[in-house]
Amino acid sequence: MKRTVTLVSKEQAEVGHRFRVVNIPDECKTCRLFPVCLGRLTVGRSYKVVEVRPSMGQRCKITDGEMTPVVVEEAPIVGLLPLNKALEGVITTFEGECAGCDGCPTDVVKAGEKIKVVKVLGRKSCGGKEFAIVEFYALGPPSPSESGGSKASRGSSRVPPSRPLSKRP
Repeated sequence: MKRTVTLVSKEQAEVGHRFRVVNIPDECKTCRLFPVCLGRLTVGRSYKVVEVRPSMGQRCKITDGEMTPVVVEEAPIVGLLPLNKALEGVITTFEGECAGCDGCPTDVVKAGEKIKVVKVLGRKSCGGKEFAIVEFYALGPPSPSESGGSKASRGSSRVPPSRPLSKRP
């Protein structure tokens, strides 16, 4: 899945190490390293270190420990989905149908978010309904049209929306 370069403590910089971003302290947000450290990760998601790069001597503002650049992959999320959406390889929209059930990933993925199911692990009953236990990846936030937003999608244009394109004579 998607790989990202980020910074972790020297102790965590080991291939195979897994960690979950529980929250981001306010002190981190003012750090000059934030954009290449926790700023690249998503709260609630789990990651696995797949490559360790040479340290350049960066130090953490909070712990004063040495930080090491690593390449991480987002680890799949394990959660419940309705049986009709639990097909390996399918991309679907998470709607939170399992809310209130143990194992429902509403703390990690939001209703309307696109997900890709990678593996069906089993079944579970909750609230009189049957759910599949699945591994999946979150593909991103809901689109403005799905979430009720009013902003038009502009794609990946590098031109700021307030700057008109110049006309050639």
